[in-house]
Amino acid sequence: MRQIYKFYYLLILLTVSLSANAVSQTLEEYQTQAAQNNPQLRAVYFEYLASLQKAPQVSALPDPEVAFAYFISPIETRLGPQRARLSATQMFPWFGSLDDREAESNLNAKAKFEQFQEHRNRLFYNMEQLWAELYEIQEQILLANKNLEIVNTLVNTSLRKYETGLVPQVDVLRAQIEQEDLKTKIQLLEDNKELLIKQFNELRNIEPDETILLPDTLPKNSVSTVDEQELLIKVNARNPNLNQLRYKEEAAERAIQIAENNGNPSFGIGLDYIATGERNDITSLTDNGKDVFIARLSVKVPLFRRKYRAQAEEAILLRSAAQDRIVASENQLETSFYSALRDLEDAHLRFKLYDEQQIQRVNQAVNILLQSYASDNSQFEEILRLERKLFAYELERVKAKADEFQVISYIHYLSGEQNTTPEDIKY
Repeated sequence: MRQIYKFYYLLILLTVSLSANAVSQTLEEYQTQAAQNNPQLRAVYFEYLASLQKAPQVSALPDPEVAFAYFISPIETRLGPQRARLSATQMFPWFGSLDDREAESNLNAKAKFEQFQEHRNRLFYNMEQLWAELYEIQEQILLANKNLEIVNTLVNTSLRKYETGLVPQVDVLRAQIEQEDLKTKIQLLEDNKELLIKQFNELRNIEPDETILLPDTLPKNSVSTVDEQELLIKVNARNPNLNQLRYKEEAAERAIQIAENNGNPSFGIGLDYIATGERNDITSLTDNGKDVFIARLSVKVPLFRRKYRAQAEEAILLRSAAQDRIVASENQLETSFYSALRDLEDAHLRFKLYDEQQIQRVNQAVNILLQSYASDNSQFEEILRLERKLFAYELERVKAKADEFQVISYIHYLSGEQNTTPEDIKY
């Protein structure tokens, strides 16, 4: 199966670098604007920033406990009555627990950033799809208007010939039917173009009817010779969805260790201060009324271990789930990758067929029939049929070019070619 794609995967180099012409720069500017303004993307990014605030919380020591006690009835001792007690205690978890919690939190934050990358790359991919559709519909309108001019000429020619009795009225009617069909098609294309512009502007979070610079051509993605397996490895290494699962697997590993540490003792150190009053009945007592300081060491023993075993089992199951999701995602990515290569081959073959063969041949046939019609007034219906076929082939050529751009954009999306780093994000 993979041999089918041997030629085309050797042509693809997944790079997001758009050509240096003005059109590609405009698309890149629109994508930058969308990355800054799109509310859904901003929401995911702020969720990532919020996740970064988790590590300082889980890696901090428990708050120290301070207690004050006042003896309503002072406790009489040899040194005097004890009137008040002030205590302070600091607990410490098992060794390495705080580091594991911080590491787990950081891994979850990295997974959150990969989720942001997925949303950002998906946003850019959607914009590129719309950009290709705008190009396609713009070309369709130009081709339809060009074809309408030809049909208008045929209408006028057939009318003159009909008025002189050289052709039947049916030739005029056929030409007028074709003329009205094209006018209606142009109007429908214009309506579709307006809808695409609204969808494109929605991604940029601006007014739906704001004018954009429509593409008159599509940016060229650079190509090079790369091995199929190298390309697939790149997809598996950089895909944000897959990397997100990998970080979740690592976080689950840390969670297992955290659960085990939760089942270990924690320690505390404390200091007590007891305020002692003087005894009035004995004035010569050494240390009469001396305050008392007490140092304490405490141990929290986790005797009820059922919940700790459940925590560890939960983390193990989550790790297994993440591992299975990684395998499923890798399989899905591979399938999508080869499907995209097939679609790329299909688009390339279609473009080559229409551009180098069919359109040229139909053009030649139309020119021959037009010359024949000018001299002997025959085969008018065949002229209209070939004009329709020529128009259809020209539309197919445009579609093939747009499809090729969209497929390469999809492979870019799969491989995370537009990945960024937290330092590059500015909001």
